[in-house]
Amino acid sequence: MILKRSFSSIWICILTLTIFLTGCTSGEKVVQDEQQKQTNSSTKDETGQEKAVSGVNIRIEKALKLEHPDQKGKEVLQIQLKATNKTAEERFVDVFEMSVWNKENKKLSIYPGDNLGTQLSPGKSVKGNGYYVIEGKGPFKVQYENTDTKDKQEWIINQVTDMTADAPKK
Repeated sequence: MILKRSFSSIWICILTLTIFLTGCTSGEKVVQDEQQKQTNSSTKDETGQEKAVSGVNIRIEKALKLEHPDQKGKEVLQIQLKATNKTAEERFVDVFEMSVWNKENKKLSIYPGDNLGTQLSPGKSVKGNGYYVIEGKGPFKVQYENTDTKDKQEWIINQVTDMTADAPKK
């Protein structure tokens, strides 16, 4: 009788332990899968990907490395954008609401070029550029934050087309 109880108790313990360990390893696999997805998405070039910020769809179409017109040896990052107002109200689109960081997480300063800044009517689109003085290396993280709504989106730019005189000729 005592042996039957001990035998039953042992089986219940083994069964409970098995269920517990199975649950722990399954959860660990889910965490590993999530970490892998985040790693893959952070290495992916997001140029060309359209993202919505407060009803305005913004797409980084291309990133170019240009020679700095005033300082020899310096370079400027030109980010070509397209923005479409998907709301029923006018929206302001401004490159000064956009920040760019290099690989070392240093914020790039804006270059005073022909930077995009306009009032966008409902349903209308606009193309324009943002210019930033390059310091350090990419990939570059771009963040657009609407100053009124605090809504923001981020892009990662891994590929920058080199348009400088030192660029390899094809």
